[in-house]
Amino acid sequence: MKQFYFRTFIISGFLFLQMLAGLSSRAQTPCPYNFPTGSTIYDTVINTPPGINTLVIKVPQADPLAGMVTCLKVCVTITGVVDSVSVENNSFSPQVANMYYMRTDQITGPGLSSPLTNSINYHYGPYGLGASDGTLGSGPDFVAISRDTLLNAVQLCHTITNLDSLFQFYGHDSISYFYDITAFTNITCTGGNYNSTVATSAIVRFNFQYCTCPGYVLPLHLRNFEVNKAGENRARLSWLGFNDASTSYHYVPEVSRNGKDFTPIGTVDKNASVNDEYQFMYTTRQDESGDFYFRVKQVYANGYTRISEVRKITLKNSLVPRFIISPNPSDGVVGIKFDNIDGGKLKLEIFNAQGQAVIRKEIVISGNSYQQVARLQSGVYWLKLTDMTTQLSAVNQLFIK
Repeated sequence: MKQFYFRTFIISGFLFLQMLAGLSSRAQTPCPYNFPTGSTIYDTVINTPPGINTLVIKVPQADPLAGMVTCLKVCVTITGVVDSVSVENNSFSPQVANMYYMRTDQITGPGLSSPLTNSINYHYGPYGLGASDGTLGSGPDFVAISRDTLLNAVQLCHTITNLDSLFQFYGHDSISYFYDITAFTNITCTGGNYNSTVATSAIVRFNFQYCTCPGYVLPLHLRNFEVNKAGENRARLSWLGFNDASTSYHYVPEVSRNGKDFTPIGTVDKNASVNDEYQFMYTTRQDESGDFYFRVKQVYANGYTRISEVRKITLKNSLVPRFIISPNPSDGVVGIKFDNIDGGKLKLEIFNAQGQAVIRKEIVISGNSYQQVARLQSGVYWLKLTDMTTQLSAVNQLFIK
């Protein structure tokens, strides 16, 4: 009779890795002007206890003001040990036993599009077991293997170079990686009446290495970055720049809802400042409210990037722009009374009863106001307005006599 055994013991270790080394002359990606790439290494060795284990490894983030991260090298070196595996015949006749050991080590975390994985399958046996002698854990009816090293310093490595992935490693907190050992034993014994045990452990070395370009090679022309409310649903991003006519770069404001995953929300040219001050306005969408995190990237023409500190602010969701077609029905004049809107650019679209667009244009309004926007032939129409900033839309029906 074939038996299938699966045992799980979970431990969580929130381990801040100790910094072992500073700048290094070895380069993964050259910095501008052929300046050598530096590296910061975090390294630790963990002895996992017998059993199947899960470890949470926390790695310090890179200081965004110290320079640019050009890569992160992730390496895990595994020494896997079968601490013990045994089988004992309980029947009163000799039997033959086989033990199959299957193990998977897996690392997941930021920047890894797929897990780093190593799997082994190992066969112990066949073993001839004598008839049960009534003594547990010894005798001719029992076989055991102990402290068998099946993985001898097996290394799993990956280098993260995608800039969009590397941005999440900036900050003053930490990032988490997860290491899992999953082990199975499959025991066969011809008599089908037996006892078995298995325990496994590992010695794991975690090595994380940031490749960096020092800040003085590509200066961060950004200081005094602030985010302030410009209304319940609007944020004003402002910062000061430095006059550097010899270098080509631009700014990219970004927003995040969780403080980790950022999305670009616009572009600001380096010459767009007024008295060295830059500003960018952000308006929430209808379905957005709560905490918003902002930062600004400074992107050089050669692709290298520097990042500001992160700022947080709480905003409410935007209201759908309301408007009233007046008069409606009309003798041909299309007039709109605007309400619940701050002003700005709107996209006006008017469709006939067949769904064909008869008018498409942009209009500019200044808050709550009234505008005549078109003249139409008699018929039934649908008028759609879209806020060009929030992309929120509203539709009303229009009758022309």
